Amino acid sequence: MTAAGAARAATGAVASGRVAWWVGPVNGLMTPAARRGRRRPESSFRALQARAARRTGLPEPADPQFLADLRVLHASFMAVQELSFIGLSGIRAELARHLSNRLRVRDLLRANPQITSAPVPRPVFVVGLPRTGTTMLHALLASAPGHRAPLLWELLDPCPQPGPGRRVRDAERLAWLAYRAAPSLRVIHPMDAWAPEECIFALPHHMAYHTRARLPGYQDWYTRRDATGDYAYLRQQLQILQWQQPPRRWILKSPFHLWHLDALLRVFPDATIVWTHRDVLTAVASWCSLAEVTRRLCNRRVDLYQLGRDWTQMWSQAVTRALRARAAAAQPFLDVSYAQLTDAPLPALEALYSSLGAELTPAVRQQISSRAPTSPAGPRAHQYSAHHYSAHHYSADRYGLTAEAIRDAFPGP
Repeated sequence: MTAAGAARAATGAVASGRVAWWVGPVNGLMTPAARRGRRRPESSFRALQARAARRTGLPEPADPQFLADLRVLHASFMAVQELSFIGLSGIRAELARHLSNRLRVRDLLRANPQITSAPVPRPVFVVGLPRTGTTMLHALLASAPGHRAPLLWELLDPCPQPGPGRRVRDAERLAWLAYRAAPSLRVIHPMDAWAPEECIFALPHHMAYHTRARLPGYQDWYTRRDATGDYAYLRQQLQILQWQQPPRRWILKSPFHLWHLDALLRVFPDATIVWTHRDVLTAVASWCSLAEVTRRLCNRRVDLYQLGRDWTQMWSQAVTRALRARAAAAQPFLDVSYAQLTDAPLPALEALYSSLGAELTPAVRQQISSRAPTSPAGPRAHQYSAHHYSAHHYSADRYGLTAEAIRDAFPGP
């Protein structure tokens, strides 16, 4: 790459076609509004609390520690000078959602304390670096008899309310807006209100926020804190979702659990961890491509080389922490190869299902076959097949990364 080409890539000037044409003009036009929104962070946060109280009809504030922690996240975003109008609007909506959900969860559990006495037996958490087949595996495991994964609309708003159709419409609107702003997400990371989704949507804190903006202070804070309370809150939300429902085994997933597997296993002591594996060069390069999309939506300028360095360091940190937690854990860990999952899925999944004590029915076998890379993609089945990975083009050098730099950053052979 020439020096001029490197400079264009580092400033985000290389045309990528990964976000809609109107994103840049809207962010540019609304820059003054975004700046005004950052001038008084405490006033801004109180306005979000007031919005949550109006939305829920529950004026009582959430618990002090929850508010204090969420203020850290809010202040971290307000300090980002490059945060765009879309980025500011998006994080404010996210914070308002968490504040509203916390009020509803606390109110529901006060009225129905028996909910928290129900077990969440033997959950399965699919983890591993992103772009290693976690989404496909999550959906396949959730389709087994007696299994169940939380759907996007449930994670966005876990408490039952009159007119449940509103919760679904809100999730559908979120997916629609995401596709309008970044059509490439249909290939890189499809979203569907009725599809299984990552349980980090239910967590108030996680490292996925770094896809929106560079937040080094938040990263330091998050990695030092005890995340046990976050996972206890996730457990409460799962208990609410399973309340008055037939008992089923939860199948959950997120690469972002790697940072705090120790806390996760404290809260879910009978959990099984399924860890997917893929060549780190491919996984990191593919992830940077996805992270670039969100970063372009939420920032007026993007340094692609900085993005590549940051995420290489962050995922290396996550794997190191997860390996340490794994070495100390009493719970079982099961390993799945991305190559086996895509090249010969049936034998790999037969072994995995057997280890989990799950039933591999003819219907599930058919789903496995339909999601193979060579299969035609239906309107929803393609979302969890390996087909969409082949349509996603990316390269490490776009982010200033080399194979040696990536592989040297990660522990292990």
